[in-house]
Amino acid sequence: MEKYKNLKSVYYENISNNSMDKYKETVNSRKNNELSIYTGLIMSPFKREFRTKEQFEIFYLPSVQIYRLQEDIDSLSKTIEKMMSQLPQVAQTQLFFNNLIDEVQSTNDIEGVRSSREEISLTIDKLMKNNKNGRFSGLVKLYLKFQENKYNTIHEVKDFRDIWNELVSDEIEKADDMPDGKLFRKEGEVINSGERIIHRGDASEDEIISHLSSLVTEMNDENIPSLPKCFVAHYYYEYIHPFYDGNGRTGRFIACSYLSRKLDMMSAINFSSAIVQNKDLYYKAFTDMSNPYNQGEATSFIISMMRLLKKGQYSIIEKLDDGIKKMMIASKLTDNDELSDLAQNVLYIFCQKEIFGNYVGAITDVDMVGITEVSRYLLNKALDELEEKGFIKLISGNPKVHGLTDDIKGKLFED
Repeated sequence: MEKYKNLKSVYYENISNNSMDKYKETVNSRKNNELSIYTGLIMSPFKREFRTKEQFEIFYLPSVQIYRLQEDIDSLSKTIEKMMSQLPQVAQTQLFFNNLIDEVQSTNDIEGVRSSREEISLTIDKLMKNNKNGRFSGLVKLYLKFQENKYNTIHEVKDFRDIWNELVSDEIEKADDMPDGKLFRKEGEVINSGERIIHRGDASEDEIISHLSSLVTEMNDENIPSLPKCFVAHYYYEYIHPFYDGNGRTGRFIACSYLSRKLDMMSAINFSSAIVQNKDLYYKAFTDMSNPYNQGEATSFIISMMRLLKKGQYSIIEKLDDGIKKMMIASKLTDNDELSDLAQNVLYIFCQKEIFGNYVGAITDVDMVGITEVSRYLLNKALDELEEKGFIKLISGNPKVHGLTDDIKGKLFED
């Protein structure tokens, strides 16, 4: 299938031939195509570190590539759901938290925010046990809602500020980076890469509110197909840049939240991780979209974002495939006549943790009581049995934590 060329590429192809006729024809044919979908979102391109005076309404063509990518993404999402259903509940939970940690770490990496997976894991553990909040608790709390099928909806401009408040407000260190308008920033904002300005957000809060109002309309327009609508909204939110800090994290969360309603949860929460693995594709798509010669056409941008999402889905399927194979080994290890039924069950849970929860906090003995739904007395007997036979060892005494021995780990992960 021939690659779809954005209007910027068509322009530069024709300027090298000293002829603009083909470019003008292509612009007219795309803009006036009866299939073209206009979003109602007005943007000014970016050139030589400034927005130009030109204004274009963002539109796209529902091309064959978009249609095929939509089919592939839907099919992969169903595959992921099917593979997830093959896993026991503990494995599913561990995998979700592991991917959540990757997602939060990835979105911090993109923004240059220092964090570690261990730190994020500790925050999750505190939140799950209703203890005091840890660093990035706002970010984690919102993503945790996906597990309960709770999503942040956007029906008015204020909703963007509410999400920002929950997501990143506690992590803003400089007072100058807090919103100084009624809801958003009131001064202009530039985004730099080194010494070069690569984008300018809206110049005033009035302009921000006006553009966000249009974005709310676009996001709730049932006439625009879901994934193109999601990715156009993602671009436009970053184009507006309504805050001094936290725009990237907020924008990606909004996209993830929307994707969680349309696809399986794992595909959605892997979005930032996929971006980290494909940064060049991601940033080039934004740069091309903002080019004056692209004239507001979002077709190639949508294709790039869908390809990125698809890459992330393949990554999840690869993890699941590897995990399912290791679960078969775990089944053989735990199917041991020398062990009591409860000991076999406990050992199987430890294997699930080891396979799918390498970044997730340890399962304490107290946690294990809740998972197995047996008394502490019976659990202790099973743990002693496993420890005596060399399957597990004591890792921590306060709180008490057990884990697989190195010998069992070796058998579990042998090639």
